[in-house]
Amino acid sequence: MAESPKPEDKKGEIRGAETQDSQRPLSHGWRHLNQRVSIFGVRQPLKPTTDLAIGLAGISVLVAVWCYLTYGGHIKPLFLPTPTAMWDSVREFDSRGWLFPAIVRSTWRVVKSLALATAIGLPIGLLMGAFAPFDALLRKLINGGKSIPTTGIAGLIVLWFSIGETAKIVFLFLGAIFYMIILVRSAVLSVNEDYIKVALDIGASKAEIIWKVLLPGALPAIWDAIAVCSGIMWTYIVLAEFINSSEQELGLGYLLYIGSRTEDSGKVFSTLIIVAIISSASDWIMQSIRRRFFNW
Repeated sequence: MAESPKPEDKKGEIRGAETQDSQRPLSHGWRHLNQRVSIFGVRQPLKPTTDLAIGLAGISVLVAVWCYLTYGGHIKPLFLPTPTAMWDSVREFDSRGWLFPAIVRSTWRVVKSLALATAIGLPIGLLMGAFAPFDALLRKLINGGKSIPTTGIAGLIVLWFSIGETAKIVFLFLGAIFYMIILVRSAVLSVNEDYIKVALDIGASKAEIIWKVLLPGALPAIWDAIAVCSGIMWTYIVLAEFINSSEQELGLGYLLYIGSRTEDSGKVFSTLIIVAIISSASDWIMQSIRRRFFNW
């Protein structure tokens, strides 16, 4: 009959377990008991409140430097307007009834272009990631198309689609479609190969592997690709709306055009900041949806 462990042995085991527990690895290295982890640790995640505080501090420093340079007379208003001048420009746009319609129209153009790029880019990227022959057929074409600057074919877009609303949508679409395809392809290729092997072992067909293994597994990264392409389109929206800019079809690009034509830097900078705020807000919404529905 086996002897029961002595109390001294139990105490030794407990102390050994405590020592091991105090040296368990974190995501970036090893820690010891009661040791405080620096926020500057390599890949050390921040608390949401700390992240927000540091972000606001960065913005505050930028605004403080901006106020010092402009209100202090260290830089001419032509090159950098004061915050007051920018606010006056926003109020002028609003008093003329331009601000809200421009924001709505530009946002709607981005949404339509993003939906079109997703509808076309997602299946192409999915096929390229799933089947090597499709990838070999299209990869070099896609990489070449990605290298062509969209601004360089603006004249062709006008020639093909005139100067109406369609030309603006096509311009935004061409600015992001190649990146959409490449990112979706990479998302599909990043799915763990073991999942595919298990699906094949249980007799899954090619269609079932695509729809039940590859697509669900790549969905979080695909959503990230859509968010990236949304940001790309917001960088192009101003240039796209320079095509046939008019008060009847005004967007944020038209507001920027007015500021440039009148050499009013307040209007130019205020429009650019509005675009940046809307783009950042849309990115925050996309990331919130990802954390809520595609967090795997």
